[in-house]
Amino acid sequence: MKIRGDQAAIWGVWGLLIAYGVLQATAWTISGIPFGPLLAMELSAGWIVMILLALLATRGLGRLSDTLEEAEHAHRAKSTEVEQLQMQAAMLDIIARSVDVPLAFQELAQRIARLVPCERVGLALLSDDGTEFQTYTARVQDRERRSRPRPEVVFKADRTVIGAVVKSREPMIISDTQQAMADYLDVNVLRTSGFGSGLVLPLISKGRAVGTLNVVSRATGAFNQRHVDTLMPVAEILAVAHVAQQLQVALARQRTVESMSELTVGIASEINGALQTIIGHCDLLERGYPDTNLQNDLAVVVRQAQRISSLLDKMRAAARERLNEASSLLPGV
Repeated sequence: MKIRGDQAAIWGVWGLLIAYGVLQATAWTISGIPFGPLLAMELSAGWIVMILLALLATRGLGRLSDTLEEAEHAHRAKSTEVEQLQMQAAMLDIIARSVDVPLAFQELAQRIARLVPCERVGLALLSDDGTEFQTYTARVQDRERRSRPRPEVVFKADRTVIGAVVKSREPMIISDTQQAMADYLDVNVLRTSGFGSGLVLPLISKGRAVGTLNVVSRATGAFNQRHVDTLMPVAEILAVAHVAQQLQVALARQRTVESMSELTVGIASEINGALQTIIGHCDLLERGYPDTNLQNDLAVVVRQAQRISSLLDKMRAAARERLNEASSLLPGV
C-alpha cells in the first residue's frame, strides 16, 4: 500500500521521539545514575514539552498536507479546464478550415482520448431520413493512415444504443457490454471486438439530435458522469458543425437546381417564342394560299408547334416545382 507523504512525515516525528526515549532509557540504565524525584520531575517536564511539540508538528504537517492536496486538486481541475479549452479551440480552428465533420473528428480523436482515456473514439451520423447511422472509428493509440475517413459500419436506428441515445437525447454510460449486448446490436459488435464499456453522447443542435459521439474502453466501468461533463461541449461543437455541413450541401444543391431551373425556363421561353413565330407565319400562309394540300400541311405544323408549346409549359412548371422542393429541404440550424 502506498503511504502518503504527510503520513510518512508524522510517523517520522513520532518515531524520532520514541527512538530518543529508548536511547535515553538505555543511557540511564548503563550509567547507573540514581533516579530521584527531582530528576523524575525534570524528565517528565521535558517529555511533556517534547510531546506537545510533536503534537503541534503533527497538526502543522496535517494542515500543510491538506493545503497542498487542495492546491493539487485545483491545479488538476485547472489543467483539465485548459485542456478542454484547447480542444474546443482546435475544433473551431479545424471546422473553420473545413466543415467536413468526419475529417475534423479524425483529426481530433487523439485530443478526445487525452480528455477521456479510452481505446477508440467513434462518430455516428444520422441519415437525412432518420432511419440509419453511418459510423466512423478512430484508433487513438495508432497513427491514422487514412487520408480521409470513410463509413465503416451502417447501423439501423432500431435496437441500437446510438439510436436510443438520439431518440432520448440523453447520454448513456455502458458500464459492462456483457450485460447490454443482448439488447443492442452495436453493443454486441463492441463486445465481440473485446470492449468492456462505453460512453455514448448525443450530438444536439437547436434541439435536434443528428448523431452521437462514442468512446469505448476494453476495461469495464471505465466511464462516469465526469467524463460525460467533459465531452458534452465537444459533442455540441460537432453537432453544430454537422448541421452547418448539411446546410452547405443543401444550399449547393439548391443553387444547382435553381440554375438548372432558370436555364430550363429561359430555354423554354426562347423556344416558345420561336414556335409562336412559326404558328404566326403558318397562319399567314394559310390565309394567303388557299391550297387545300398546303393548308393541311400547315395545320399539321401548327398542331405540332402547339403540342411542343404545351410540353414547354409543363417543363417550366416542373422546374418551378423542383425549385420549391429544394428550398423546403434546407435543414434548420
